[in-house]
Amino acid sequence: MTSLLHDKLHETYCQAPSPSKDFHHLTITKKEVIWRTWRISFRPNQEKVFPTEVRKPHNHFLLDKLLHRKVQDVFSNRMLEYILNLCQGHYDFLVRMPDNLLIYILSFLNTDAIGQLSKTCKKFQQLCSSKAFWERVGMLQNKHSLDERMMAFPVYKKLMNLNQKHHQMQRRRTTLF
Repeated sequence: MTSLLHDKLHETYCQAPSPSKDFHHLTITKKEVIWRTWRISFRPNQEKVFPTEVRKPHNHFLLDKLLHRKVQDVFSNRMLEYILNLCQGHYDFLVRMPDNLLIYILSFLNTDAIGQLSKTCKKFQQLCSSKAFWERVGMLQNKHSLDERMMAFPVYKKLMNLNQKHHQMQRRRTTLF
């Protein structure tokens, strides 16, 4: 499953809360946490301040309470918890799956489940409201209605019964050995 992960696990940026105008950028890769800060000041007498960058391996970041506090102050407590989970190897694989695979899986859900799932995160909201997803759902519904219409024909019924008997025989053979 870890092969599904990209090198960059998470990346976010924002301006610090008021009154600060500083800009912060946080990147979590498979191996390290990168914290970049740009100090912004409108005072003409202040010297040029260059951006700072702190790189810490996951195990060092987990122990650095000062950096935890900075992340919590700038981003949020929930973001800090999420980053700590990533550093501990608790990945959210479902969100990181390719869209076409997720669309295939989600297309088997009923409409109530789709509505509930779309409320869980931005990725699923975008996916559940995408044209490709609803085309896939419509294609499956058309296939099921086609199967129901085909069942009305006697020849198709005989073929389906023959196919079911073949599968039952295969199951019996596998359970005996």
